[in-house]
Amino acid sequence: MAVFDTGPGIVCLYEFKRDYLNYYVDNKFEYYGLYNRDAVNERIAFLEKSFKKAKNIIVMDFDAINYFLDSPKAFYGRDSLVKNLKDKKILCLASKLCCHEKTLKNFTDSPVDYFNVPLLINAANDGVADEIVKLICDEYFSDLELSKYEMIFLASSGLHLKKDFLTRYFSNKNKKIEIFSNVDGILEDYSYKKENYIRDYFYVTGSKRGFYSRAEKYLREKDVLKERELLNVSRLFKK
Repeated sequence: MAVFDTGPGIVCLYEFKRDYLNYYVDNKFEYYGLYNRDAVNERIAFLEKSFKKAKNIIVMDFDAINYFLDSPKAFYGRDSLVKNLKDKKILCLASKLCCHEKTLKNFTDSPVDYFNVPLLINAANDGVADEIVKLICDEYFSDLELSKYEMIFLASSGLHLKKDFLTRYFSNKNKKIEIFSNVDGILEDYSYKKENYIRDYFYVTGSKRGFYSRAEKYLREKDVLKERELLNVSRLFKK
């Protein structure tokens, strides 16, 4: 089983599922929402050769979904997304690419307003303090009428890293609003049973140190990594 993403949000699966998976992180091109569809598809097609032997691919980068949409090997929580997005007024916090493609139309006929939040995604990926994230949220959402929404959808595994904070932030403005992410959909539909006993391994295309520092910070804050426990991280390509 392969897991695919472009940033530290990939550890949101590792946080709950220690099933000896191979995690592929294209952090050299973090994140895909900054590029156009042709560039994203070309990049994924190149990387896909690295995990072509995997029986299935868990797609955690929401901007990669349209590439894998019809792939029988791809898993991204479709059933959960269809169920949870049904009959809701949704505000989708997402990348520029997701907003342009209106990706949620693949899963729901519910009315969706898309909101491009690059600074918030970057802050979540970098694990910045909640006080700073609040300032960013205030700048984005102070004039937004949140009362008209029933759900805020986080279309980024990176945003899921700050889901606890975002749940508190938005509940202070609308106590009835639900926060749901693409990661929640994956976790809800996840049914994989471990098939080997090799430790979970992360393969990155960019900086090992850059990925490790952010991933470790989150996992230690969540008390997932114990004292002296380390992540296994290696470069996917040697050059």
